Amino acid sequence: MSRTPLPNSVLAALLAALLIPAVLTPAFNPAFAAKPTKAAKASKASKTRAPKIVMKPEQVAELYARVALKQDVEAATQLNAYSKPLYANNEDAFDLKDLADTTSIEQQYQGFADAILADMPKVDTAKAKPAVIAAIKRVNQLAAGAQCRGLSNTERANEYVKNGRISDVELECTVPALSARMQDVLAKKGDPAKLKTKKLHEGLTEFDRLLDQAGSRVIPAKMTLYAPKGQPWSTGGYNEIIEVVHNGMYGEVSAD
Repeated sequence: MSRTPLPNSVLAALLAALLIPAVLTPAFNPAFAAKPTKAAKASKASKTRAPKIVMKPEQVAELYARVALKQDVEAATQLNAYSKPLYANNEDAFDLKDLADTTSIEQQYQGFADAILADMPKVDTAKAKPAVIAAIKRVNQLAAGAQCRGLSNTERANEYVKNGRISDVELECTVPALSARMQDVLAKKGDPAKLKTKKLHEGLTEFDRLLDQAGSRVIPAKMTLYAPKGQPWSTGGYNEIIEVVHNGMYGEVSAD
């Protein structure tokens, strides 16, 4: 099992969710997810390293949600300790230094703003870019405030791995409730190709007021976890909850 570089994946999902209704990626491949590196050998070695940490699937899913949405170092630390038996060489699931490093995130914000402004040739990029970045950041900050709670889990056999198990966790997330996306507000200001700097700023100001008025709503979410026999639960598909939360902020969510 390899570590996932969180910031890039988080921000990529953010951009998709911020600008257009997201289509979630296909279900995480259980054949891959349930085969951590040398899990059996790691399990034996872990007995001499540290006592086994037991958590319910709902608790594990909640921690993954906190890492995905908030880049929560405390949650990542707990997952690192819990998932040690899955790693033969005592690796961590998450690199805490990378998690706390905002440099990559800031670079991603810059790139997203450039992508948005690329469709607005008449806008003064130097004047508009800081405001666009601020709007994207604020949406992300609102989403990071979402609270996801595990409700129940349904456990079943993993047909891809001998004695492996799969847990389908049902969660509910309290998210900000917004009435429009940024592009919906900007679209009212005219064709992006003809939009000028003043109109763009007017649209961003209106969007900012909309964010000020955000209420909250509760939406359903799901997370699928995998475990070899007697081993910790884990998943590589936890970032999907970012799109669920962002879409849920605009009321676009399905319980299916």
